[in-house]
Amino acid sequence: MQDENLNLTKQEAQYSFMICRLAAEAVAGTELAVKLDTICRRLGAELQKPEGMAAALGPEEKNLLATAFMLYELLVREKYEVLKEHFHLESIHLAREQVMQEVLRVSQYAEENRLNTGALQKRLRYRKKIPARKLYIADLHFYHDSLNHRMDRRGFAGFEEMNAYMIRQWNDHVTKKDEVYILGDFAISRGRAANEALRQLNGKKYLIEGNHDKFLDDKEFDLSLFEWIRPYAEIQDTRRKVILCHYPVFCYNGQYRKSNGIPFVYMLYGHVHDTHDERLVTRFIQQTREEKVLSAHADEPEPIPCQMINCFCMFSDYIPLTLDDWIQVDKERRERHGTT
Repeated sequence: MQDENLNLTKQEAQYSFMICRLAAEAVAGTELAVKLDTICRRLGAELQKPEGMAAALGPEEKNLLATAFMLYELLVREKYEVLKEHFHLESIHLAREQVMQEVLRVSQYAEENRLNTGALQKRLRYRKKIPARKLYIADLHFYHDSLNHRMDRRGFAGFEEMNAYMIRQWNDHVTKKDEVYILGDFAISRGRAANEALRQLNGKKYLIEGNHDKFLDDKEFDLSLFEWIRPYAEIQDTRRKVILCHYPVFCYNGQYRKSNGIPFVYMLYGHVHDTHDERLVTRFIQQTREEKVLSAHADEPEPIPCQMINCFCMFSDYIPLTLDDWIQVDKERRERHGTT
């Protein structure tokens, strides 16, 4: 049963204490840190006992320890962005070098004491409880070598180096459970090459068709690598509506909709990269936001909402981002260029 107690040997308690302490330090200043500190003190006290079981944790303590193990795994895998978002943290209170030193100490202790850490996790009924996030990115152009010296001028020596960097950036920030919406132009390749790139990427992948996704017509392409493939989609993301299209949609569905006076519909696009076309889109966004209209539910004319975001991969250093992250990236980019 999930609510049964957990008995630990002295070595398991010491191992758990080390993990719990590291997790508590990482989330310092939060309510969770206070709870983890309580478990650390409990384990520390039990470790002073000379014989017998080091600790018998109750159901709530057991669940907290499982959370500490999840935190520890995220630290080990350097999934700092996932950790911050899932636990609503502004920052991690440990430097990466310090984390790695502590991880090494924990690993050495487990090895020296021949601990079966997998068995301990099963007894904890530890599961990866990190909820799936919706992430977005556009115009990766795997295998498109000419983008390194024309148009984007990405600066890689060749598509091999570019592909490797994009895969590393993706997997360093995306978990296997995350949902990634690719807003077109995933790869400039044949089907077999597109298969190879997709199979290396974490997460459940959804494709909004772009004008360069010709690999979709190749009979050797494995369509099952995408959860679905569509030219256009409308989805929900944390109580907000998101319009997905490879091309900018200037008058998108739900553009005027608000909740408590706040627009909650976003239009995410790609296709235009960081070209003159993106600057034309920006001018349209500015002009639209400066216009005022009198809606049926208002007493005075109000500015027209225009929440269009270009999810071009170079704007995020090739990292798929959440909607909130894209809103921030877009805001900062436009402020730098004086186009808010």
